[in-house]
Amino acid sequence: MKTRILNINMPLRNLTALWLLTVVMLSGCRTSKEVTTSGEVLALKTEKEFYAAFQEQSFRYQTFSARVQFEIILSSGRETSSRAQLKIRKNERLQISIQPLLGIEAFRAELTPDSIKVVDRLNRRFLIEAFDEIKGNSEIDFNFYNLQALFTNQLFLPGETNLSEYPFNLFRWEQTRTGYLLRTEDRTGMQYAFSADSNEKLCATEIRDAYTNYMLNCSYENFRAVNRQLFPMDIKIRLFTENNTQNALFLNFSRIEIDTPLEMNFTVPNNYRRVSLQEILNSIEQL
Repeated sequence: MKTRILNINMPLRNLTALWLLTVVMLSGCRTSKEVTTSGEVLALKTEKEFYAAFQEQSFRYQTFSARVQFEIILSSGRETSSRAQLKIRKNERLQISIQPLLGIEAFRAELTPDSIKVVDRLNRRFLIEAFDEIKGNSEIDFNFYNLQALFTNQLFLPGETNLSEYPFNLFRWEQTRTGYLLRTEDRTGMQYAFSADSNEKLCATEIRDAYTNYMLNCSYENFRAVNRQLFPMDIKIRLFTENNTQNALFLNFSRIEIDTPLEMNFTVPNNYRRVSLQEILNSIEQL
């Protein structure tokens, strides 16, 4: 993970671009690869045994807070990295504060089940958009709850709001050479694959559009104990467009706290200018 800090104006546009790609174009990943683990697997669990073990060690929290070092690599070759604070109040809101220098906030973004908000303090502007407006006429089922699960190493069903009890019968289950694979699809035919290792840890989430080359791959690495639960300290998300160009977001977590009181304020100064989604997209295209 690189720790250099480039142009501090880039995180707003680049991260917004990546989130918009995730929410709007979310078109999955390459055909699922087998999860590799150290050593050979002598025996795998039966389907019933796997489901019981997988659900038992699923990461549980009501609030989540972490320091994050992130790096964004765009298909154009441009790169940026910075520090951030990520906060989640489960099923309510996800908030990230980008703090490139000395803990001074450059911008803040907040996602809820209904909207996305961004405050760009460098350019004194803000964005508020409804998820339905961002999706437009797309019938894609991927929603806020699915994005929340993606960032917290959890299984999800496309379009569903919560999986307090996993309806495993809605997944197709199979053993691989080194672990397990769960597959499902949404009503548009978007294909979802979740790979678990021989210890029943979720190690990769892959999503792909069966009709185009749009793909998403999210891998989970470097698991460590957080309040006696295992959580990946490194999350790597790669987005592939139809012409096979790649955008990537790498996250390195530290100082994780769960189930502690969180302040999640979001205010917009009166003198800030409201901008449209199209203005943000135009600025992205100029990178």
